[in-house]
Amino acid sequence: MPLYDVEYVTPLTSEQQEQLAVAFTDLHSKRFNTPRFFINVRYTDVSNQVVFRGGVRRKYNRVIIRTRAGSNRTNETYLDHCKQITAEWERIVGKEGEKGLRTVWVMGALTTALEAGIGRPKTGEEDQWVQDNIPHFKALAAAGDEDFIEIMRELEGK
Repeated sequence: MPLYDVEYVTPLTSEQQEQLAVAFTDLHSKRFNTPRFFINVRYTDVSNQVVFRGGVRRKYNRVIIRTRAGSNRTNETYLDHCKQITAEWERIVGKEGEKGLRTVWVMGALTTALEAGIGRPKTGEEDQWVQDNIPHFKALAAAGDEDFIEIMRELEGK
């Protein structure tokens, strides 16, 4: 499912990382109707990474969203999502100087995946996919799989 790959040069506290993860998860879950559990956020300190853009060394924060871009999701939808990600970053981390979030990329490179024996849904078919897989989710939860116990709590709470 979606992966938010946060590459940062500004030191982020554990609290900021948690706040960003919750904010990105909330935004994605609401916009794309994805169960929260399937949304991943990963942090990488790239302050020592050397990146050249236009032949000039650059250091900046960026969020790379690896998700599946679907035909029913417009460029405007993703652009608005990127703007909301930036607004959350600015609220939690700041926007002055090196604190600012320079780039948000949406990369639809992930074509398919299999997790816990369940294939990922097609874009726009998430609701039906959840309904089709609830028996499997329940079986995994009943077998003690903590991840699926949490998924069932979320789904039952909706």
